[in-house]
Amino acid sequence: MAWGISNFENDSAQEWVEDLIAKGKSTTVNKEIEGFVKNFKASETDMMTCCTFLAAAEIIAAVKDDPADDIPEDLEDWIKENRLKNDEAMVKKAIEGLNKITRGSELQEMYEGSQLYDDWMDIQKDLLTRLKRG
Repeated sequence: MAWGISNFENDSAQEWVEDLIAKGKSTTVNKEIEGFVKNFKASETDMMTCCTFLAAAEIIAAVKDDPADDIPEDLEDWIKENRLKNDEAMVKKAIEGLNKITRGSELQEMYEGSQLYDDWMDIQKDLLTRLKRG
């Protein structure tokens, strides 16, 4: 089992990225972002769903040429091969979903009760900055 504070250091994100690379289409990322934002409920959306969304949001940032330092190399290759394009509507939805997670979610609550909270929040603030840039 993998678990760390980065948006790629957990089983949910890793499995989703592996599936995306193996058989996903570029629309899979948009569907993940849109579905999360539409269906998010702080009291019902589980940690795994939040982790998967954060991986998708990281892809949106990478498409804007501002990837996370630890983005998997095979995912960067997949993004290039599939010629994903910057989509401002998806950027806005990624920001909206990220705000939902950091302002009250099962994942946020799990980190809030740990010594890793500040580091995890720094990673999410960095993602937010990368999404908002340029």
